Amino acid sequence: MKKYKKIAAALLSGTMALSLAACGGNESESSGSSGGSSKKVELKMIFWDSNQEPGLQAMADGFMEKNPDISVTVETIPWDDYWTKLQAAAQGGDMPDIVVMHPDEVENYASGGMLMDLTDVLDGETANRSSFPDYVIEDFTVDGKNYGIPKDIGTMGLFYNKDLFDAAGIAYPTSDWTWDDLTAAAEQLTDQENGIYGLNADNNGQNFYWNLIWQNGGDVWDEEEDLCTFDMPETIEAMEYAVSFVEKGYSPTPADFANLTADEYFESGKTAMTFAGSWMLTEYQSIEELNFDVAELPTGKEKASICSGMAFSVSANTKYPEEAKQLVEYLGSEEAQTIQAESGVAIPAYDGTQQPWVDQFTDFDASAFVKAGEYGHTSPGLTTSTNESSAILDEYMPKIFSLELPVEEGLKTITEQINAALQ
Repeated sequence: MKKYKKIAAALLSGTMALSLAACGGNESESSGSSGGSSKKVELKMIFWDSNQEPGLQAMADGFMEKNPDISVTVETIPWDDYWTKLQAAAQGGDMPDIVVMHPDEVENYASGGMLMDLTDVLDGETANRSSFPDYVIEDFTVDGKNYGIPKDIGTMGLFYNKDLFDAAGIAYPTSDWTWDDLTAAAEQLTDQENGIYGLNADNNGQNFYWNLIWQNGGDVWDEEEDLCTFDMPETIEAMEYAVSFVEKGYSPTPADFANLTADEYFESGKTAMTFAGSWMLTEYQSIEELNFDVAELPTGKEKASICSGMAFSVSANTKYPEEAKQLVEYLGSEEAQTIQAESGVAIPAYDGTQQPWVDQFTDFDASAFVKAGEYGHTSPGLTTSTNESSAILDEYMPKIFSLELPVEEGLKTITEQINAALQ
């Protein structure tokens, strides 16, 4: 497992860092199960994925059965609004009690004093750190303190439309597929006359080009030197391969993706293949007319896939700190993680609970996503909601995928500007 040193703090917006540090919290109140008050404790938990809400609610229900004097509300806020609203809440000292936290964002909030130190929970028996992958623990560790109880792990797979493959007379992808196989299939599956594309080659690091960069032996960050490395020859070569699908007409263009997302292209049968995460399985299954299957990502010079995880964090300003810690400890338990597995949406992080997740899918072998953890890379942390690198990528990557800017020139400019921002 390739691990990355967090770089968010180095590129953190000064405005946010100062505003978070200046926030005042609500005065702590202890009641309910551990405070002796008859008033019922009400905790709020937020997440961005509506597909996962039923599973999270089932986990919350399991907790409330054991703790009838604590009420837990689960709320979904769409990804596009999640971090904006959370930042505003943090600045106002009114964050929800429990926040599902992303590894690219945790340092922003921990460094501003907005998250509770949960090290003691991970040192306990119920949700002990030894039960989770090291990389998830490390992703939520800032300055030696743990700010998240692992929730799940997410890996990537190559989803493909079986009907389109059958119509073209092409054999389905296998774990032995190479980049050449992917290109050849994309060419054969593309039917421009009928608006069908072979592959979604969209401007998305997690869902596309980061995976290719690692597969080619490249990288986007040098841990030892603390430098951006988008200008590595292997990285440039991988990005030229990524953009080639747009150049050859095998993928929708960025202008096309402005009208339909990559998921919508795949779900509507307009794209035959797409890189997507394990968390998309249930959504794709909900599309009745979509006859799909999934394989491991193709191999470049080596096998590689992003492999990251989410965690349950607690607001440092919660009115009910003991009850909130009690909740996240349960959410990280074997019992709760098994409930999550059986919901079929997210691969649980707790060791030994992944098989029930795999077993939920009877039409295909979902173990491809579990296997990806063996050669996974964690997020490079280049795209947090508040750092300068994200703005730099947002400026130049669309030009690269739109073929307005040569790959090598664009990546060297990105590298220079991100490293300059680090200074």
